[in-house]
Amino acid sequence: MEVSSKSFLTYAKCIPSSECLKCPIKGKSITYGPFKSRRRGVSIGINLFPITKVCSFNCIYCFRGPTKIQSIEPIDDSAGINESILKNALKAAYEEVIKDYGNINAIDFSGSGEPTLHPKLPEFVNTVKSFIKDYSLDISVGVFTNSSTLHMSYVVRTLKDVDYIEAKLDTVVQHKFELINIPHKTLNINKIINNLRNFRKEFKGVLTIQTILLKYGNIINYTFEDAKSLAEVLTTIEPDEVHLYTTYRTPRIESVEKVNYEIMDGFSKVLKGYGLKVEIYSV
Repeated sequence: MEVSSKSFLTYAKCIPSSECLKCPIKGKSITYGPFKSRRRGVSIGINLFPITKVCSFNCIYCFRGPTKIQSIEPIDDSAGINESILKNALKAAYEEVIKDYGNINAIDFSGSGEPTLHPKLPEFVNTVKSFIKDYSLDISVGVFTNSSTLHMSYVVRTLKDVDYIEAKLDTVVQHKFELINIPHKTLNINKIINNLRNFRKEFKGVLTIQTILLKYGNIINYTFEDAKSLAEVLTTIEPDEVHLYTTYRTPRIESVEKVNYEIMDGFSKVLKGYGLKVEIYSV
């Protein structure tokens, strides 16, 4: 792994425990992995903020640590990543992952913070597509987003060109949204929901909604009413799938508690009762 003058790596192999807060690299790499999962197969992650975590949220359960720069406007972390640097990072990651698995199924923008806040996201999506074409690969391109930037036209235009979107929606209740996701003060959950509805109308790829169920003191988001309210909203968004998680890596606030499978299953049954396709990912 080669360290750049900006003190980040082109590729970092993830530690076996997958505990990001204990990783010696501490998120300072452009590409990382490999991952092997039911949802995406063997995948490589792209981290557009290897210097400082930039996000519009500061979620209590985030396993990548606290947000250092909270913004709702496009911003970078001064890493100086460009298309050439990203392509070299993808090449390094691809060569390493092929050694371990022999194939790659997906390349996903995720990492430290909210990838759609990077002002060069459109160019970077094109870089990934060019890389895939150069290597004659059959690979799905995805973006994991917290759903907060779907009011921006350039974000919508860019995301329409990828294959897979996993969009966060942990609650549809404003006060729980504020307590769990700790969003930028200007963000409103109803506006985010409306933006998801509008995006679904334009996006022809696979749209998955990701919901993390948890307990933190008196805060919970898995009551029957929580499930019912979420289900009613999701039927208006019409995602292809809903993925239910609980905290499975050490959260930035250690007193955040995971929920058991029985709770997740009960929550899932409410959603399925509304005709939604639901997958449970519990550890």
